[in-house]
Amino acid sequence: MLGLAGVAIGAWRGSVWGVVAAAGGAAASFGWTIRWRPGRLRRRGPPPLGLPEVLDLLRQAYGATAAWGVGATDGDFELLASPSPDIAEEERRRGAALVQLASVDGRLHVIRDRDATFIAVGDFPYGAGLALAGGDHVETITDGVARALRRYVGGMRLAEEQSSVPRARMIAGRVSRLVAGAQTLDSMARAAVELGEQLTHRGVALVIAGADGAHVVAVSSAADRRLAGLLLSPESPVARAVGMGVPVATRGNEDVFGPGVPERRRSERAGTAYPLTDGSVVVGALVLLGSPVEPDAPLLDDLGPLLTDLGPRLAAARALHEAERRAVVDPLTGLRNRRELERALAAYGPRSPDPASLVYIDLDHFKRLNDTLGHPAGDAALKHVARLLETAVRDGDLVARIGGEEFAVWLPRTPLREGMEVAERIRRSVAEKALTWSGSVYPLTTSCGIASYPEPIGDLLNLPAAADAALYRAKQAGRNRVEKASPSY
Repeated sequence: MLGLAGVAIGAWRGSVWGVVAAAGGAAASFGWTIRWRPGRLRRRGPPPLGLPEVLDLLRQAYGATAAWGVGATDGDFELLASPSPDIAEEERRRGAALVQLASVDGRLHVIRDRDATFIAVGDFPYGAGLALAGGDHVETITDGVARALRRYVGGMRLAEEQSSVPRARMIAGRVSRLVAGAQTLDSMARAAVELGEQLTHRGVALVIAGADGAHVVAVSSAADRRLAGLLLSPESPVARAVGMGVPVATRGNEDVFGPGVPERRRSERAGTAYPLTDGSVVVGALVLLGSPVEPDAPLLDDLGPLLTDLGPRLAAARALHEAERRAVVDPLTGLRNRRELERALAAYGPRSPDPASLVYIDLDHFKRLNDTLGHPAGDAALKHVARLLETAVRDGDLVARIGGEEFAVWLPRTPLREGMEVAERIRRSVAEKALTWSGSVYPLTTSCGIASYPEPIGDLLNLPAAADAALYRAKQAGRNRVEKASPSY
């Protein structure tokens, strides 16, 4: 990387004096002589400071326990206070993930925990962040850190623009770093469309082929956000590109995504779908919105590395995503499974200072339903109840299927009174919205048992047994009711 001290720190004139002081101290200790020139810093002696060294000066200036940088030509990096960093492994992973997110969405992220404050900024595909010890820093401190990080990220981009590396090699390297650094299928998809938009100056969408057809997984900031999640018609140009493995452009007034998104402007319907392949297998398509691109257009030279590298990595990320999903998700209902519920309970801690409630829900007379209408109707009933449960809870709550016809709802930071309200809302919702099967309506009811911590259950680890006992009493008392756990647990 270029001498970033000349690019990044020089861009920070008149701002964070603590950084300047730290830079001077570090320069003296390492034997550097830094000379001021208009718009930049020069040095005599050892090589100029690089990206990690400059970010480490920022870390020291603000007394941060850790720092992260992503998007550098030489790869992402993490910097920790020495000799013994006061930051847990989980916090390190969280900080790195937050900087990756900032590098994709370009937003300021500030997260305050009990033991640390994470601050991250980004300008795609670059990002940087610091972890400050303690979670009670005032906004003047976090705002100052954010401003310094923005200047640092700006220096990263400026250094690349002034690099002597050929443009094609630079783009290929950026693509490789981007898709390799993405930690999830979602983050890879979002990063790919934003990079595509930067390279082409057009709206971009990423489509993945699945067993149920092709669907849009991400759109860039210049594209219609309503496209995200859209399942495409098999007759759409994008689906044809995926099916045939060749680029397909719109003709006339044709919509590149086919029918399904009403009221889109005609100028936004045109586009070209470029298939993404893993070997001989088409795994999806990258869609450029706008008029068709000529085969010899210069922007295709820039886009080529993205199309080439994205296919295999997208296939690998999709396989990992599906494997992870199978490990934590019930395949029938799409809810979390018992293992994931247990993980959430364990993560809360057996002696958390915050209240919590656990609701067990059992579908009444489910065996009778299966015996009368058949197992397909029983599966439909379970899916129906699962959707009602998801609708009845809040963001941050967890809904799981933990048995044949048994569900659970984990309500963190929720005392008994509010938990009872949720349980009653669930019971009423199921009772009021009957299952429709083969053109006929079948009423359903549920029995619910709720246990809350720390009152009346003093040990959070006893919540499952207490909720199960309360559920049993609800069934014994006539079903279609909510019972709360007794303090004996």
